[in-house]
Formats: sequence, C-alpha cells, structure tokens
Amino acid sequence: MNKSFVEDSRAEAQRFFEENPDVELVELLIPDINGVFRGKRISKQKFLKSFTEGVTLPGSMCLVDITGDNPEGTGLLWSSGDQDNLAKPIPGTLCLVPYGELPLAQVMMSLHNLDGTRFFADPRNVLQGVVDRMAADGLYPTVALELEFYLADQNEKTAEPLPPQPLGGGIASDGVQVYGLQQIEDFEKVLHDAVAELNRQGIPADTIVAEAGPGQFEINLGHVTDPMLAADHAMQLKRVVKGIAWDHGVTATFMAKPYSDQAGNGLHVHVSLRDKDDNNVLSPVGDEEVSDNLRFAIGGLQEAMFESMAIFAPNPNSFRRFQNKAYAPMSPNWGLNNRTVALRIPAGSPKAARVEHRVSGADANPYLVLACVLAGMHHGIKNQLDPGEPTVGNGYEQHGGRIVPRSMISALDRFVEGDIVKDYLGERFVEVFDICRRAEYDEFFAEVTQLEYRWYLDAV
Repeated sequence: MNKSFVEDSRAEAQRFFEENPDVELVELLIPDINGVFRGKRISKQKFLKSFTEGVTLPGSMCLVDITGDNPEGTGLLWSSGDQDNLAKPIPGTLCLVPYGELPLAQVMMSLHNLDGTRFFADPRNVLQGVVDRMAADGLYPTVALELEFYLADQNEKTAEPLPPQPLGGGIASDGVQVYGLQQIEDFEKVLHDAVAELNRQGIPADTIVAEAGPGQFEINLGHVTDPMLAADHAMQLKRVVKGIAWDHGVTATFMAKPYSDQAGNGLHVHVSLRDKDDNNVLSPVGDEEVSDNLRFAIGGLQEAMFESMAIFAPNPNSFRRFQNKAYAPMSPNWGLNNRTVALRIPAGSPKAARVEHRVSGADANPYLVLACVLAGMHHGIKNQLDPGEPTVGNGYEQHGGRIVPRSMISALDRFVEGDIVKDYLGERFVEVFDICRRAEYDEFFAEVTQLEYRWYLDAV
C-alpha cells in the first residue's frame, strides 16, 4: 500500500466523520471461513490510525466453526500462542450501520501477517490469490451474485422458523407463489429499505424476486468487474437484510434449508471473463453457439465441482438442499437456458455470454465460493477440458451416474483428496478448513435430535 494511497484513504475517512459527527465508534468487519463477520468496535481516533498502523487481531478468528469455537489442530491457537495479525481497512467500505439505536460506522478489513504479506486464512486473501493467478494469464472476471433468503416471524417459543405474517396485517402464507408481486408488497418495507440501503452504500442491488417458499425472496446484485467487491457486496447484503428485517419485526435467514418441505436458499454465481482489451473471451465467434473458451470453462467447473462441494455446501444442513426437482443441482451437467442443470448458459446477447453456477447454498462463504468457481474456470481454459454435450430437458433425470457428494464427510474427503482446489486455494488453507469443518460435524452429530426420539425410542 503506497503512501499516497494511504493518505487518500485516511482523508476519505476524515471527511466521513466530519459529515457524521455523532459517530464515535467503528465496527471492524472481517469474514471468517463460515462467511460470518467477526471483529471488534474501536474509537474513530484509533480507526484513523489504522491506515498507517493497522489494528491487531488474532488470525485464529478466521478459523472457527459456526458456533465461534476454535477447533484443535489448526496450529493457530494454543500451539502458536494465538498470535496477533494486522488488520487493515479496505478503502471505500466505511459507512453508517443502517439499523440499531447507536450511531455506529462499519468498515471492512483484511488480515495481514506482521511482515505485511497476506494472511493465508483470510477468505478475502484466498480469493485474491485466485484472481491474481487469472490476471497473470490475461483473464479478468466480471461477477454478479444472487442470494435467496427467508423472512420469518420473530418466534421466541421455538428455534424453528415460522412463515411471517404480512407486515400490513393478514394471514401468513404457506403456499408457493414464485414471482408473486403480492408477496413483495406484503414485505416491501423490509425489501425496499434493504435495497435502498444497499444502493446508498454503493452496492448495486437491482432486482427483488419472490421465490418458491413462503416468505422466500431473492435480491440480485449487479455485475462488477472486481470479484473481491462482488463478494464484499454479498456479505453486506446479508448483514443489511438481517438488520433491517429485525427492525421491522421479522427475522431473515440465509440458512440453506430452514424448512424440510420447502425450497432451500441458493447462491447463484454469474461469471464472464474479459481480456486486457475488455473483450468478453467467452463470447461466441462467427456461427458458434457456445465458444470454445466457454466450453473449456464449463469443463473445468465440472472437474472441480466434486472437490469444491465442501465449500459450496459447508455444513450438515447445506446438503438438505440437494433434492430432486428442488432447483439445487445434484450433478455437474450443463445446458443452454436450462434451470435444471448445475452450469447454465443464460439466454441473452452473445456479447454478454457467461456461465451461471447454481450449486452453492446461500449459507456458503461468498469469497470461497467465488474462489472455487474461478479456479474451476481457469483450470478448464488452461487445460482445454471438454464438457461433453449440453443437457436438453430435465437435468435432474440426466446425470449419467455422476452425483455430487451428498454428505458433509464425503464432500470433505473429496476436498482434501483433490488437486485442483488445493492448488488454487493453497494446501495449508485446505488443511485448516477441513479441520474446522470436521470439528463442527462431530459437534453437530453429538446431539440427539427430536426425530431420533420419534423414530427410535420405542421402536427398537
């Protein structure tokens, strides 16, 4: 980070505080491997110093399970003395927290080693490594993300979600109203406030869609030419939607499968690739329907999919999405304008040729999802991998026996045994991610569920 860049960023922050004199505290936001923000609150004076001095935070904060526990074996806790790293602010991300009672600011940070190099376990740094590798070959991704979520009642009696009553009054829906406008109107205070706040922060949220489940919606983020920024936007979308929903008397969840009998929440990734002259290298040439580069990219995504499932579906609940005809693809098939396949080529202008990756759940870490998607595309183009013929018709019934891992442990086994993800994300990162996920799996299955009591208590 050069001196003038640091000074410009600090001056930008000083102007922010002059325009918002009530703000005294700043929340530092760092994503962990779960895609959950962690950090701390500091004074604005200390924050202004962070542009030159950084803020010390332990690197172990990135390597926790969903409960916040640090598992044994990562080498970043007791055996290393739980050492500090340096967190540095990301320019352009300082803004007001749009909910709650206190006048707070928030800013995204990235973690570095004390010598200034990138900390290997910060998900932003993992993605940046893949982006840099593609740039070295003259490939620059343009990315757009779509996230699905459920709104539910603020229910204090049980942990299970309940479909929410319309904010203007009425009866909670339990049916399916895909693309229903009335459903958007019922919760427009949440949805429109969320989009307005995202846009105020410079985050291009441009579409609201009612999805398949009661109280389920999707907010689409506009495409950007910086994959890091795209993932930042997805993280902020989750934070904004959850906070604003709570202020309006409902709760929001990006859990992969909150209802056993309803659709799950997905994270769909749209990617095109540009060259140094800003040309889309995935666009067809002449009479081609699908360009060679796009075919190769799909071939790479197919080959990398099995070992990437631990990223796309990071916890036991994640795998409940993968059911037949539930818009959660279960095999690495591809097709043109076909939502039943994993890798969809959307209809539209040839100049905007892109692939839509439809496998990941909304509960996944967007930085790591993008890292795996981009790694697969780059691997396919570099090695000119043939994806085979596109699927026509119902992709759920045409998988050729190739089914992605259906459980967390089988996905983790493929993750650590594979070569592609390990090559792009780093062997050390793969090792510690695996340790954290298996520790969470063990803790999850240590608890006896109500279903087990109903099925087994008297029957066996």
